[in-house]
Amino acid sequence: MEASSEAHAVKSAKSMIGDQSSFFYSTIEGLGESQVKLKAAPSLLEKRKMFKVVVDHEDLTPDDITDPDFASMDPMAGHAAFETRSRSRDETQIKLSISTSAGAATESTTMKVYATTINLDDIHIDYTLNTEEGILDADAVLDQAPSAFYLPKMIPVTSYPKEIFVILKESQTQFLFGLPSISYEKGTPEANIVEDENTYYEYITVGKGRNRKMVHEETQTKASITQTRHTMATRPQKKNAIVFASMWDMHDTYARLARAKEVEEEDEMVLYQSAAPAMLRKKKKKTAAVEKKGGKTFDEIVSTPEFLDAVLLTERVLASLEYGDAQKKFRGLIQMDPLSLDLVYIYTLKPLWTFECADTANRPITSISFNAKNPNILAVGHGKFAYAEQCQGMICVWCTKNPCKPERLYRFKCPVTSVSFSEKNPNWLACGFWNGDVMILDITSYAIKTMATSHRDTNPCFEPMWVTNWRALDRDIEYVMTTCEDGRINRFTSTKTHEFLCTPMMRVSTVEGKLKGLETAKTCLKMDVPITRYPGVLCMMWHPSISHIYYVGTDEGCIHKCSTHYLNQHIDVFRAHAGPVYGIELSPFNKHLFVSCGADNAVRLWIEGMDDMIMTLLCPAAVYGVAFCPVNATILISVSGNVLSVWDLRRKTHIPCAEYTFSTGVVLTYISFSPSGDNVFVGDTQGRIHTFHMEDTPIPPYYQRLMLDDAIRKALCTRPQMLKQLDKLDKMRP
Repeated sequence: MEASSEAHAVKSAKSMIGDQSSFFYSTIEGLGESQVKLKAAPSLLEKRKMFKVVVDHEDLTPDDITDPDFASMDPMAGHAAFETRSRSRDETQIKLSISTSAGAATESTTMKVYATTINLDDIHIDYTLNTEEGILDADAVLDQAPSAFYLPKMIPVTSYPKEIFVILKESQTQFLFGLPSISYEKGTPEANIVEDENTYYEYITVGKGRNRKMVHEETQTKASITQTRHTMATRPQKKNAIVFASMWDMHDTYARLARAKEVEEEDEMVLYQSAAPAMLRKKKKKTAAVEKKGGKTFDEIVSTPEFLDAVLLTERVLASLEYGDAQKKFRGLIQMDPLSLDLVYIYTLKPLWTFECADTANRPITSISFNAKNPNILAVGHGKFAYAEQCQGMICVWCTKNPCKPERLYRFKCPVTSVSFSEKNPNWLACGFWNGDVMILDITSYAIKTMATSHRDTNPCFEPMWVTNWRALDRDIEYVMTTCEDGRINRFTSTKTHEFLCTPMMRVSTVEGKLKGLETAKTCLKMDVPITRYPGVLCMMWHPSISHIYYVGTDEGCIHKCSTHYLNQHIDVFRAHAGPVYGIELSPFNKHLFVSCGADNAVRLWIEGMDDMIMTLLCPAAVYGVAFCPVNATILISVSGNVLSVWDLRRKTHIPCAEYTFSTGVVLTYISFSPSGDNVFVGDTQGRIHTFHMEDTPIPPYYQRLMLDDAIRKALCTRPQMLKQLDKLDKMRP
């Protein structure tokens, strides 16, 4: 019986140290002994003592860093407060006592808990004792205690070996932490052991084997208010109301939904096993964000584009009540019967309306441009007419559907000299200024929105830009040609950075000597002064059939024929007027006939290829504008001073067929026909644009070109040499 108990104890000891067989080895001296002695495995420092490092027959084994005079603590030992064994300096064995009594075998399979209870009343403390006895003063001198560890004193090395051999070996694996698996496949021996342990755990916790002390105590919990399903809520009050949604409301709603933009929001991170979490990016989900509508007060909605668009349409509708009949005449809905018995040709101009407002009062009109896609829209540039005037610039965009108020109004510090609409981008307006700047405006915006702007570092001009003209390189690219007071002709190309790149195309030089064209009196003798002033280029016209040729009129009275292929010289030049040339217009029925007007109170007609003028029309003052009628080849109109003159070349040329005089103190600066040919726009220095409807004019013939040629030949009947030259040109031309 004793032998079986001892065997059972030995088996239990082996099972306790079975997992650490790599660290310990045990020897059982006999089954009859009451104890089993286990010898600990040598530590890492003790193993190092077994090896020696010998180099060149010299022992270089490092000394032990542990002082043998002081005992070291076993890393496997517990805290000193719970130590019950005496420790020696060279302790290398761990004694394990196993009871060999018969009752010990039975108690080994059960769990016992020992507790010690100490009553504080049994402890006697003598308060008369001196508790400071044996405590040294703070100023006492302490003896220097030897250090527990020391390093050997290094002898200075005077020389080093050339080669040092180092042997690297793999050290023994040290397991710092191990987490055995506690999940096994059902039916295996390991799984049966786990099930037994689980059953035993349930037995000692919730089963019959539980023996735990329980104490019932009161505690305060958070009060919660519950609501039953039978709780009654207050019934909301109801009332009848009417709601009306017009077509405008539905249009605005669907338009706002169409402008909804997708907004990306960060979504939760999705982790994949194939990539590290740090390499993943957060997914973004797209949600449709509808633009929030503005407030409902007048101050909040008065500046919104939607409100301004609604006001614009409302003003157009209200303007039609006052100008309904005039707008019908303007659009040609009311026409005169050509078979009427009382029809007379007196070239009547009946006023329709006047574009004016308080903002444009007394601001001279310098340029007017009609939209290429929508002829009802026109842009008007306001600047200064005289050189000494001081005023700010302004650009107004008018519509013939609302003559009461401009639909766009842009203010600038510098006076505006020229405006021009683009043909490919109808909402782009090129603007020239008095200080030499060039800008492209987007008129779809109520505020100033620039698509391109020139800068002083790229634009060398600092004088007024008299002409801004659009020209297309190809189907997609379009540039702006400008003429300046200093004789420069530049090309501006817009970039994606909203800048204008300036490219010099021509520099018009002063003409000296005798010129063809108009014969003028000889000038006085000039002194040899080494100063050259380039003439200002005041007007410009492109050739109708040759894309790279254009004509420019200067302030010295000459017209230069230039080409974009020749950047340093003109092709031809002739003198057209005795003063500055203010305008050049091409005939819509004959691409070789053009008319010029100038400061010498004259309007002159020219034919390309002929050195002399065809005819001259004299006016009472300097002529600032002239225009051909687009539906009648022989009718043209001009403005000089405050007089508007109507000319018909097939009737008479010595005096106009009709004249209309405006109020004194007003100078007419602009004249143009509408595309229909029945309406005339006249601008003045008071900032007003007068709109007239032309009536009582001759019925246009079917062969317009033949009628124009007959009128020209009748004017040249007294100059046979000119007729012969004209016949030669007609034969050479296709």
